[in-house]
Amino acid sequence: MKSVKNATDMPSEEEYDYIVIGGGTAGCPLAATLSEEHSVLVLERGGAPETYPNVLTSAGVFGNLMQEDDGKTPAQRFTSEDGVANVRGRVLGGSSMINAGFYSRADNEFLSKSGVDWDMDAVEKAYQWVEETIVFHPCSLAVWQSAFKEALVEAGVGPDNGFRLDHVVGTKVSGSIFDGVGKRYGAVELLNRGNLRNLRVALHAVVEKIIFSTVSSSINN
Repeated sequence: MKSVKNATDMPSEEEYDYIVIGGGTAGCPLAATLSEEHSVLVLERGGAPETYPNVLTSAGVFGNLMQEDDGKTPAQRFTSEDGVANVRGRVLGGSSMINAGFYSRADNEFLSKSGVDWDMDAVEKAYQWVEETIVFHPCSLAVWQSAFKEALVEAGVGPDNGFRLDHVVGTKVSGSIFDGVGKRYGAVELLNRGNLRNLRVALHAVVEKIIFSTVSSSINN
């Protein structure tokens, strides 16, 4: 949090190699990675996680989702293009700070059909980087989780794959971004994996316009 400030406390003019708009599930790891060799500014419209105690524990998940949206709450209500009511994160760490904490690697078939020429060694390293920072092995399942798992297996959603992080057909117990005592470790934690000397985060920063400008100069002899 030493790199995090309110946008109104930031200098009115500074230069950075990169500006990341949105300190969410994608923005935080992107900013941390870029900061290894570049100066980076993250602009996040929401506030700091500790401002909203419910986002920090598993016990507060439903409280976040049920809270009335006053324009400042960590969960922003919206309706998708197909008319489905939903919520998304409005806090540093994004929706990883308001979700149920379930973690799973992507389906390999999804990656192969994405149209992206993935460097799978780099993908594997990225998974490991994230998992060693914010992913935990559930010590035990809640009663409803155990009942749901057994119901899936009984209904034929098999095999029972036990605990594993990769995407597989069947039923499994996967990772959680809640630790053994119910503390959340969202994407915001990944910022600490960056070079904090190169990283600044501005909270309550709303981006209204992006101006791309190419300036060329010439010398007349």
